[in-house]
Amino acid sequence: MNAMTEALLFSEDWTPEREAALRHAMREDPVFAQAVVRWRQMQAAMRRDLARSLPDHHVLIVYALATSPYADLLTEAEHSALEAARPALEAALAAHPALRDVVRDVQEAAAAFEAVWEAQWPAGGSPTAPAPDRPARRRAAARTPAMRWTARIGLGVALALFVGLVGLLWLRDGRQITIEVPPDAVRTVALADGSTVRLLGGATLTYADPDRPTAFDRHVRLTGAAFFDVVKEARGFTVETPHALATVLGTSFGVVAGAERTEVTLVTGAVALAPRAAPDRPVRLAPGQRSVVAAGALASTPEAVDLTEALRWTRQFVFQDTPLEVAVARLSEHYGVPVYLDEVLAREPVTGRFAEEDYTLKEILDILARSLNAEVRLQPDGSYRLLPGA
Repeated sequence: MNAMTEALLFSEDWTPEREAALRHAMREDPVFAQAVVRWRQMQAAMRRDLARSLPDHHVLIVYALATSPYADLLTEAEHSALEAARPALEAALAAHPALRDVVRDVQEAAAAFEAVWEAQWPAGGSPTAPAPDRPARRRAAARTPAMRWTARIGLGVALALFVGLVGLLWLRDGRQITIEVPPDAVRTVALADGSTVRLLGGATLTYADPDRPTAFDRHVRLTGAAFFDVVKEARGFTVETPHALATVLGTSFGVVAGAERTEVTLVTGAVALAPRAAPDRPVRLAPGQRSVVAAGALASTPEAVDLTEALRWTRQFVFQDTPLEVAVARLSEHYGVPVYLDEVLAREPVTGRFAEEDYTLKEILDILARSLNAEVRLQPDGSYRLLPGA
């Protein structure tokens, strides 16, 4: 582990100079930049998850002391607080086994402190520590022992252990699933939060196991092509590709993540797209826009696109306020069947998304016609005609 990596992982003193040095290192080393991004994302996700599981970290310190030879240091109030918090604490320990490692580290740190204290101020007296000081120290301990002890070792150290060990456990547990889609195939994946991903042939997706939800169930990694329907939540949803990070709240969008570039096309909602090496420099897409992140470059200025054409690769018919004449032209081309419109319907906007494998031409036309109070008629030659409703 080099000095810069140690500074990233363990420093609590982020001066402007250190921040500038880190940014310089990220620009010079893309691999290191990716590590920084992932580490910061993991830190934020772990903090959120642990805050939900164990809102009061002080309880964990009290628990560690209560289950150690130093239980007598706790006050009656602290014992009562521990009992009140015990159901939530036991649930947190069951959900995050690494918390037991934190408990052991707290107990070992307490034992080490007591050993040093005894060496400096032994109970029987010493030249460097008069015996009368010992009872005074015990009386002070009896007043606020757990808080006093936490202050001794440093709350920052305790919480660093708390977060770091759980993060390592999650990595060791491997609570992720990776799917590779065969060429020419299409597969839809349901994520733990209810979002869905339509994966195209050759795509690879890594995501949190829906049966073992964690703070990472709104973070996926993608190579290849996929279309996302993201459930709206307060937590952001992030798609990580070899070159980019796309962050959303609730939206639908397509991503093509190749070896040299990542392309994002937004249908609904909003997306912030940034290079992985510069996550603080995103562009924001509005519906109907596309942006590209090439290797080593910033995201391009979003540009308006025809969603029907831009998302053909999804093997879906994507209509978002699309004039009906444009929609039926695309359908007619795909199915090889003529579709005619009454002139009064030609510019009526239609919205919908239809997977090629799930719908027939007649079914799609019926859905679009109903949205306009129109009707579909099959003609003797096998073509279709859409007419205004009565």
